[in-house]
Amino acid sequence: MKRIRFLSLLLLVLAVALLGIVSASALTGYSLDWWTVDGGGTTSSAGGSYSLGGTIGQPDAGTSTGGGYALAGGFWGGGAASANSLFLPLILR
Repeated sequence: MKRIRFLSLLLLVLAVALLGIVSASALTGYSLDWWTVDGGGTTSSAGGSYSLGGTIGQPDAGTSTGGGYALAGGFWGGGAASANSLFLPLILR
């Protein structure tokens, strides 16, 4: 009897939690129309006026825009490219 009561209570808690998650995601106004599963890397984030950074395994090159937001994809696509020079001396004997 205690087991049935415990399972019923657990099911009720899970249902309420799921309902909360679904209703919270419906109120944000954001949507992901498509997605990819990428792997690896490190990420960083911030709050306030939004900041996002990360390194992922699959490059989604290009800029994704929607509303007043823009996200530059690719392998650190928004950063400035550094110009490194490579010195290869020619040695003759």
